[in-house]
Amino acid sequence: MSVYRFNGLDPEISFGLTIERGVDSQLLTIPELKDNGLSIDWAEENGTERYHGIRRFKSKTYSITGVIIASSPSELMQKYTALSQFFITTGEFNLDDIKKARRWKVFYSKTTAQVKLNSRSLRLTFELIDDYPTEIFSV
Repeated sequence: MSVYRFNGLDPEISFGLTIERGVDSQLLTIPELKDNGLSIDWAEENGTERYHGIRRFKSKTYSITGVIIASSPSELMQKYTALSQFFITTGEFNLDDIKKARRWKVFYSKTTAQVKLNSRSLRLTFELIDDYPTEIFSV
């Protein structure tokens, strides 16, 4: 069983997807501040004069790598198709970490890598985008 959930579904049970290590470091990264366009770098002064009023942050992108493992080539295709359909038909969805009791609201962006390891396993890397980088949602 995975510590992650996609809209309440365990990706290992529903899609045979085991998420590889390294996701936590991305999920817990502090978001990047947007440039509000109100800064002046005077040539004759040190530093930069900036407006520090309302602060806005950029969306975060998570690159998630996982392996789909199946007992047969046909089961691999079924699991991959189920995951593909989930990403294609679901807009924004909840990515939950059960251990941390934390939720991120994300949506699928693209698959950046896909490598068939053998006839019963496939490693894929996909991107999820978080448009609520400063919000903390509880599970």
